[in-house]
Parts: sequence; structure tokens; C-alpha cells
Amino acid sequence: MTFSCLQLCSQEYLQIVKSFGDSPDESCPFSIHNLVEVGSPYGLAAGSWLGPYALCRTLEALADADRERCRKRGGQRVLPMVVHVVSGDADGERGGAPVLCVEDVTRLCLRWGEPGEEWGALLVLVPLVLGLDKVNPRLVKSFSLVQICGHHI
Repeated sequence: MTFSCLQLCSQEYLQIVKSFGDSPDESCPFSIHNLVEVGSPYGLAAGSWLGPYALCRTLEALADADRERCRKRGGQRVLPMVVHVVSGDADGERGGAPVLCVEDVTRLCLRWGEPGEEWGALLVLVPLVLGLDKVNPRLVKSFSLVQICGHHI
């Protein structure tokens, strides 16, 4: 991994961490205030169970709102990436095997990129419950590869 790639990843990481700040304003799109407000259609409420489907869809809606806000007003987006939820059916609530289509990813990333960029960064969220009190060891192998800046580690 090159120094410039590492520096870019660090900057994007800091942007993402700051987006979870404890403030209801636009500089912290993933704050608990915004999660509860935007997540209400998915059943999110302060002090209630936060399931993976509701959380993933809420994060996706907040990322879309950040993009739309910047498109209408101009200026820079807070989030450095598009968020896409992959679930097993149209609603996602009934489970099933998640499917990620290349055409969907291409459309999202091209639409999200900054003017002059060919491609935007993508965060794929898969709303799965891996176990109530432990993770099935057979699943650990499936999730063992992590990709950072185009390199597997």
C-alpha cells in the first residue's frame, strides 16, 4: 500500500468517524439524533432495539440526504462515499441471500462521484443477523477478507 493511498484512507476514515458526532446538525449526518429522526419509517425509536435492516436502511437514507442537500445547495458532501444496502428480497426484511448487481454498483458510483471524477467510493451494507449470542464458525471464513484501498489484507 502506498503512502498516498494510506493518507487518503486515513482522511476518509476521519470523515466517516466525524459523521457519527453527537450533534443534530448537517455536519454529523449519522448522529443519534439524525438516526432516530430519519429511521422512524423503519421502526427506529430512541431506546428501542436497533436491528440490522433498520440501521442499514437508515444509514443509506442519511447518505442519500447528504448527497441531495449538497446537490441542491452546492458545497461539499460530508460523507465521502455512497451507501448501498444489499438484502435478499425487495423489502429486505424477510431475509434471503443478498445479491449485489454490477449494474447497480456502477450506476450508484457514477452518480455519486464528484464533478470531474469518474467513480465515487462505495460502502456496501449487508443487514444480516449472524447469531443471537455467538457467530457460527462456518461464517467466519466468509467474512475473513477485508479490502482496504484495493488491497486485501
